[in-house]
Order: sequence, then C-alpha cells, then structure tokens
Amino acid sequence: MQRNLIAPIIGFALAATVIFLTLRLYLPFFQPIAWAAVIALFLHPVNRFLRRKLGGRRGLASLLLCILFIFFICVPIIFAFASLTTQAIDIVTTIKTHIEKGQFSIAFMPDPEKYPRLYALAKIFYEKIAIYEQEIQQTLLTLASSVGQFLLSRGTDIFRNTINIILQVVFMIFTLFYLFRDGDYFVDSIKKLLPVPPDEANRIMKKVQQVIEATLYGSILTAAAQGGLALLIYLILRIDSAFLLGLLTAFASFIPLLGTAMVWVSVAIYLAISGAFVKAVILVVYGSVIISQIDNLIRPYFIGGRTEIHNLFIFFSILGGLKFFGFLGVFLGPILVALSISVLEIYRQKITEELYARTPRSGDY
Repeated sequence: MQRNLIAPIIGFALAATVIFLTLRLYLPFFQPIAWAAVIALFLHPVNRFLRRKLGGRRGLASLLLCILFIFFICVPIIFAFASLTTQAIDIVTTIKTHIEKGQFSIAFMPDPEKYPRLYALAKIFYEKIAIYEQEIQQTLLTLASSVGQFLLSRGTDIFRNTINIILQVVFMIFTLFYLFRDGDYFVDSIKKLLPVPPDEANRIMKKVQQVIEATLYGSILTAAAQGGLALLIYLILRIDSAFLLGLLTAFASFIPLLGTAMVWVSVAIYLAISGAFVKAVILVVYGSVIISQIDNLIRPYFIGGRTEIHNLFIFFSILGGLKFFGFLGVFLGPILVALSISVLEIYRQKITEELYARTPRSGDY
C-alpha cells in the first residue's frame, strides 16, 4: 500500500515544483500581462469590428488596434502626467517662495475691491494669528518643502526608471497584440484546464467576463462622466489648468470613498483662501450635488447590478485590490471576488445535488 502511494506523491511534488518555477518565471511580468488582459477585454468589441472590416484578418486587425491604442491612449496619458507633475511642482515652489519672503498672508489675502467683507474678515484673522506668524510660516515652509521634495522625488523616480517603464509598456503592447489576435484560443485553453465539467467551466468564464466588463465599463464611464462634469465647471469658473484638473478628477474617481472630492474640495479651498469666495461656494455645491452623485448612479448600475454582487463586497474588493496590486487592483479585486463566488456556488450546487441524491424518497420505502 505504501509503495503504491510513493509514485503519486513523487508525481504531485514534481508537478507542483514545475508549476511553482513556471509561475516564478512569469511573476516579473505580472503587471504588463495583467494590464494587457484587462485592456484586451475592454477593447474586444473594437477588435471584432476591425476583424469584420478587414475580412477576418486577425493579425492586421490586432496590429492596427495596437497602433491606435499607442497614439490615442498611451501618448496622451504620458504627456498629461508629465504636465501635471510639472505644474504641481511649480505651484508648491511658488507657495514656498512666498513663505520664505514672508509674503504668504499677502499673497492669499482676498482682493479688497472685489470682496471687501471677506477682506475685512481675513484681515482680522491674520491680525489674531500675527503673534504666531513665525511659527506658522516655519511649519508651512517645512510642509511645502516636504511636499515639493516628494513631488520632485516622484518625478525623478519616473525619469530615472524611464527605461524600465518603457520596457513594461513594450511588454504590455507585445502581449496585447497576441491577446487581440489569439484571445479566443487562450480562453478555450483556460476552460479545458479547469478541473470542472465543460458547462461549469463556461459558467465560470461567463461570470468572470461579466465582472470584468462591468468593472471596466462602470469605472471608466464613471471616470469619464465625473471628469467631464468637473472640467465643465472648471472652465465656467475660469480656473487655471482646468483640463489637467479635469483629468486629475477623472483619475481620482477610481479611488473609493474619497474619490473626486479630493480634487474639487482642494480647488474650492484654494479659491476660498485666494478670495474667490463665490466661486468656491459654487464649486462645493456643484461638486456635492452633481459630480459626486454621478458615482452613485453609474457605478452601482454597471458593477453591482450586472454582476449580481453586493456593492459592499465590490467596495472592499476595490480597496483590497488597490492595496495589493496598486491601480491594477481596481479591476483585479472584483475579478477575484467573482471567481471566489463562482467556485463557492459550484461547490454548493454539488453538495446540494449529492445530499439530494442520498436522501431517500417516498417511493424507495
């Protein structure tokens, strides 16, 4: 009996070792491969459209879609982040200069001609804290220096790791091409590897596809809607760098709980201390009623409604995904939850069927 167990144990150990080493080989490329899989699924309708227009030529359709993705998505994002980092550093440097010259209070005093009452209140406030002016200036100077060094270090890290970032993008595009071309083959192969009957494998893959599509479309449409609405109010209020702030608002919408409020509340505070009190009030009301409420309309419909997963699980799956996988976790978190629910549902049905089969019926007596 013991001899009969030796061969299976050795075989299992060898198989586990081979799988472990294979996973270690692909682990350094997890991020580009995962991003490529997410993007390929999101652009799958476009891929099918190009295939039809090009007479079913998968390779040509995949190449064309990769080129369009590079020029219309990758390049604009790179320039936007570079410009955003530069402007953030300039703003912090300007504030730091005012503090060092002792002109911080003057720089942020409201215009006495446009806002006389607010100017009077601000003047009283500054007179009250005048005795603590040196301590406040030193604290603000330290804070501004820390923020400036952080932004500068992040920008330096980005430029320092430019080659690594370029390689990651190249790997992602390379993977994306083959996923566009041979994605159907990969999906069929995964179905065959699942240790479940074909109908259950199809159900798992369908559930995962629903979650990925719902998460992608829900998150991206929410970000586009909130970023567009924020850009509109920024332009109406004639706020500097409106387009960059709109883009930042769109990216902030992916962060649960705080989301876009991190951006428009900061802008409103800046407007208030700059003397544009009316603009600040308008922005707070608009942000609370319009921008933030869009998230409560679009995201639950796409993610919670279509996936049949409660919003509470979606919320914590996104938070956990952000912690473990970074921005990629916004999509991977709900996918892992959907996989877990699908597996548990299959085992629940199997256990129910077995119990039902073992239960004696009235005709058996």
